[in-house]
Amino acid sequence: LSHTKKSIRKEACWTISNITAGNKDQIKTVINAGIFPALIFILKTADFDVRKEAAWGISNATSGGTPKQIAYLVQLGVIVPLINLLNVKDVKTINVALEGLENILGAGQVEAQENDGINPYVDKIDEMNGVDIIENLQFHENVEIYKKAIGILEEFFGANDEGDNFQSDFNNFGSTTQQLEENFDF
Repeated sequence: LSHTKKSIRKEACWTISNITAGNKDQIKTVINAGIFPALIFILKTADFDVRKEAAWGISNATSGGTPKQIAYLVQLGVIVPLINLLNVKDVKTINVALEGLENILGAGQVEAQENDGINPYVDKIDEMNGVDIIENLQFHENVEIYKKAIGILEEFFGANDEGDNFQSDFNNFGSTTQQLEENFDF
């Protein structure tokens, strides 16, 4: 992961992403080997094509990891670089970052059920302006990203689909117009 050649760092990240796509024990092995701090450093600082491979490694770990394993990744600072990837132009990378954040939030829901009922990752993502960035993705040209962003906002941040509000407002406008027509003789 620290090799001077970018192509080797990229392939190392790809290899790690294949391991983290495995089971909880494989993710535990990656944790025990001390690989995640370096992977997150790459996610924060490397060239985009290497960061993209690191994102897969992190997202896969959040998908198959236990809530404790995911909490470890959050403690290492994985949320900010995932949020930063939401601003790139590559649709697949945005999707991978959204999936990682969604998985982190899902692990937070499990943690909330076991503790005080509060998802600890909701505030962390909000504090990093992640909610604003996810809200902006509601207007993304890619339908899959749009739907995933809305799903995250509705499930974890209590948002409603803005289209529903528009439709409701439009329907109310129609009934208001009908009432006005009844009051006036055109």
